[in-house]
Amino acid sequence: MNELILFNVYLLYGLVFFTIGCVISFRNFKFSKLAIASALPALALFGFTHALHEWSDLYLNLVDIHQFSHLWVEIQVMRIVKLLVSFLALLWFAWQMLEILAAPHRRWLRYLIPSLLLLYLVAAMVHWSIFPIERSLYLSVQLTRGIFGLVGGGLAGIALIYYARELSCSNHQGAQAFAYSGISLLAYALAAGLLSSDWGIWVPIVRMLCALALLLSLLQALKLFDQEHQQQIEEQQRRVLRGEKLRAIGELASGVAHEIKTPLSYATLGCDLLEAQSDLSEPQQRQLHRIRHGLERANHISQEVLHFARQSDSSPTNINLAKVVNSALALMQFRLKTFAVEVDVPAELDAIGDAIKVEEVIINLISNAIDASHDTHKIRIHAALYGQYVQIQIIDWGSGMTAAQLKQATNPFFTTKPQGKGTGLGLPICQQIIHQHQGEFLLSNSATGLTAQFTLPRTAL
Repeated sequence: MNELILFNVYLLYGLVFFTIGCVISFRNFKFSKLAIASALPALALFGFTHALHEWSDLYLNLVDIHQFSHLWVEIQVMRIVKLLVSFLALLWFAWQMLEILAAPHRRWLRYLIPSLLLLYLVAAMVHWSIFPIERSLYLSVQLTRGIFGLVGGGLAGIALIYYARELSCSNHQGAQAFAYSGISLLAYALAAGLLSSDWGIWVPIVRMLCALALLLSLLQALKLFDQEHQQQIEEQQRRVLRGEKLRAIGELASGVAHEIKTPLSYATLGCDLLEAQSDLSEPQQRQLHRIRHGLERANHISQEVLHFARQSDSSPTNINLAKVVNSALALMQFRLKTFAVEVDVPAELDAIGDAIKVEEVIINLISNAIDASHDTHKIRIHAALYGQYVQIQIIDWGSGMTAAQLKQATNPFFTTKPQGKGTGLGLPICQQIIHQHQGEFLLSNSATGLTAQFTLPRTAL
């Protein structure tokens, strides 16, 4: 009877971990913008390796091991290696989670993992040199469970809970499910590290229940990726429809702009000839100046229309965002003389894109921020990792936009600037460039003013 119970417990125990590996592996995280997407493959590896460990232990518990007494030491070493490999995968998951968290003590926590490895090696060498082989093998199992199972698993669980807290602060769906996953993983770490299998069959049952809780909470958390994938499909459909409309508008506008440029050139030449005359009165010179200003304005608009209609394909390469931002600021330094610009862009932050076009987007957004900031002359530029992407934010200290204005802001020819100040094509061009880079472009109000943010892929998609 005990053997039947043991068989069912270990069979289900391994099956739960194998299922954890499958539910993660069968999802495509390539286009996900959730930061945890880069860490989940490590958790899947832990699921598969730990399932293998539990099922092989099931076989060894059921078979008459006395017939392999001459291989007893090798079998026990194999058990330790299997357990160590599976918990190292869990430790790798903890390391990956620490990479994506914004925890204030993240850097110090990352030093904990190499310290655990060093502690394990030193402790193993000490008890292997002091105790008999049987005792050393037993202590190695307890050491593996205590250091990597308890501490490594606990660190991974706490990191998951902290990640759920970050999601909750940004009002993101799925935060609760990730929190439950972290609590379940923390409970499993305690059961794996503190409870000994020698205490009875209830110990693997407790571990199996903790693993089952982790699986159920993960299934709920992973639904967030399914929802995100569906939203990306719907967004792609909207982009296609919007692109067709904009293409039609662009072709029409391009033709009109091209036809306008010729008479504009003739009119500008006429102004040049009139200005060359020295007998013009002051009122005539003022009128001529107004005419030239109007012609220059019309020429600028036609250039913007042509630029919008003739967006060429980008040539993405690996670019350093700090250099691109600094180049844009250098080009805008005349307009930024009276502004305090706060730049928070890590020097090592890279992305995939066309440096010239990304610089054009940043210049356009900085120019808008300058125009919007009337009382407080301050602009903040922030960049950080965002899952498989890099997110860049440009924040001004203006009055922001109304909900209706935000909805129309990226429509061609819509502008909130005074008449004669804007063409209404700056933001549509920015959005067009970012979409060409497989990124997202978003405008939102913040506590200080308006936040313009966009994402760029970290690797080629």
